[in-house]
Amino acid sequence: MENKKIRVLYFVDRMLKGGIQSLVFEIAKRINKDKFQLDFLLLDDGKKYELEEELKELGCKVYKLHGIWIRTPIDFLRYTNTLEDFFKKHNNYDIVHMHSSSKNYLILKKAKKYGIKTRIAHSHNIDFQTKNVFKKVIGNLFKFNLKKYATDYFACSELAGKWLFGNSITNNEKFKIIHNAIDFERFKFNTEVREKIRKENRIEKNEILIGHVGRFSNQKNHEFLIEIFKELKRLNSRYKLILIGTGENELKIKNIVKKLNLENDVIFAGFKSNVNEYMQAMDVFLLPSKYEGLPVVGIEAQAAGLPIFVSKDVITSELKITQLISFISLSKSAKEWATIIHNGNLVRKDSTEEFKIQKYFIEDTVKELEKIYTKER
Repeated sequence: MENKKIRVLYFVDRMLKGGIQSLVFEIAKRINKDKFQLDFLLLDDGKKYELEEELKELGCKVYKLHGIWIRTPIDFLRYTNTLEDFFKKHNNYDIVHMHSSSKNYLILKKAKKYGIKTRIAHSHNIDFQTKNVFKKVIGNLFKFNLKKYATDYFACSELAGKWLFGNSITNNEKFKIIHNAIDFERFKFNTEVREKIRKENRIEKNEILIGHVGRFSNQKNHEFLIEIFKELKRLNSRYKLILIGTGENELKIKNIVKKLNLENDVIFAGFKSNVNEYMQAMDVFLLPSKYEGLPVVGIEAQAAGLPIFVSKDVITSELKITQLISFISLSKSAKEWATIIHNGNLVRKDSTEEFKIQKYFIEDTVKELEKIYTKER
């Protein structure tokens, strides 16, 4: 008799191309499809994303809670009712694995109500994705429900685990750190790709390209990044900056760049599906975020062999997979950041062995999850 597949339902709020989405997509590509059926449940912000179709091509079912995007208490009430209807029809999963913070604890609550025994909460951040104080208070209150309805607790780092679950959970055997691993070979340095991307973007051989990948949002701290770049230009006119991503603050940052007369030195590349190729073209990677869990782009940049400068005490020290990374406090001025970067060791290095030792290859993470899912069944 053929063994029954273990059915796993992933919750991700939407499948835009970000760090969490990249991770779950790589898992979906590699998970043993003879043993596991991996499906996805998403909210609906009114947009269609390329990754949704790509997941379907991999054999995943993709469910969307149509019209549900949480902004107001009324949205939350509609969310509750829609989730009830969903789990009434789709409760034949062995495991629900939620990649989200506490605002979506209802996923786990409804999963429990409808008999799904293993309910995993997975933390990918160290703060809420909002500046709204009221929403943060509510989010903190929801953490109690999240812990109540989850059976297992995962995080990309110790810090991300403590933020969402607290010390009592992170010291528990039900807590596990799951590495934000990547497809290393895609990011490994390639001279031909470097020359192609630099030529396309009119980067001269003697120019030093600073790179950043991330949404134009408060979290990513683009205003400060531009200040740092302005100071770098004062130290050496050969610096250029490329910003990959889109977002609500993009126009604001473009206006700042224009005001500072840096338009010829800053490239707004927009959304790119080939970030791995753009990292080949860069010489330095800069990530002065205000908050992060364990940023996947920081892992990818290390795989590409780039010297990296990131926010100290904001981005967890667990990001230090290689010796390529330097941590700088956000309490330091843009001028101090620029001086440290300019005087740093800006030499690219092969990081294959360090990634192997630290087990940040996506193949290792998939094997670990398969083992966990089989045990939890």
